[in-house]
Amino acid sequence: LAFRVGGKIIERSAEIGQPVEPGDVLMQLDAGDLALNEEALRAQLAAAQADRNQARAKYDRAKALLGRNLISRNDFDTLKGAYETAQARVQQAESQLSGGARQTGYTQLQSDQAGVITAVQAEVGQVVTAGQPVLSMALPGEKEVEISVPENRYDELRVGDEVQISLWSAPGQTYQGRVREIAPLADPLTRTYAAKVTFVDADPAVRLGMTASVRASRRLALPAIHLPLTALIEQDGQPAVWVVDPKNLKVLRRRVELGPFHEDQATIARGLAPGERVVTAGVHKLYPEQSVRLLDD
Repeated sequence: LAFRVGGKIIERSAEIGQPVEPGDVLMQLDAGDLALNEEALRAQLAAAQADRNQARAKYDRAKALLGRNLISRNDFDTLKGAYETAQARVQQAESQLSGGARQTGYTQLQSDQAGVITAVQAEVGQVVTAGQPVLSMALPGEKEVEISVPENRYDELRVGDEVQISLWSAPGQTYQGRVREIAPLADPLTRTYAAKVTFVDADPAVRLGMTASVRASRRLALPAIHLPLTALIEQDGQPAVWVVDPKNLKVLRRRVELGPFHEDQATIARGLAPGERVVTAGVHKLYPEQSVRLLDD
């Protein structure tokens, strides 16, 4: 969570572990300067309204005089234009005051939904900028476990797989989980792949911030298929390759699921079978059903 304006924090009512509801005030910035600006804008609006009222009175008198032919059309148009200009200035001042009031309101950090405070990143007396994180909040709903998958276990896990979750705080209890997400790229420092596992049957004993372990059934490893990066194309935002039909030597575009990347090669996790022929050069010049010739023929 972050403020939409910068300033000095003068009050913090949120504590780690505290449940919050929509509308709860979590932090407060010093609104002195913004309040002064709002008052100045309010004074500008009052002045614009006074000018508008005076211009409207002159315009109303001019309309009455015009009906009696006691004022020229040119003078009437001048007074009418002055009134319309004054009215436009009032509208501009109202808009500026509305914006100033919103800026003042932004000095209060309010929760827009229910949740639990998980971290405090700023304290009273600290000057923060707009957009700087000051609090972290966990939202209600499904609970997840974040795990790191080593390279040699990557092919054993798929999105949607059922897994077993154990909490260190309750070693005898296991929960059902489902793999929701697996990162396609390894972390450059740890060389592991981040994955998220969703609890299927979480109970109140599962609390935020707990440590857990995840156990997955070993999948029979199939021979890994590696292709040069030059073989990859895109189809509707998804990776694909050109596969050669051995019967007529025509190419077909097929979506694939990528595994780990190794230097200039990509691992094909799903979508290709061992022994299938794939185009690896000139892939962006091909079209479906185009005939090709194998280099080894």
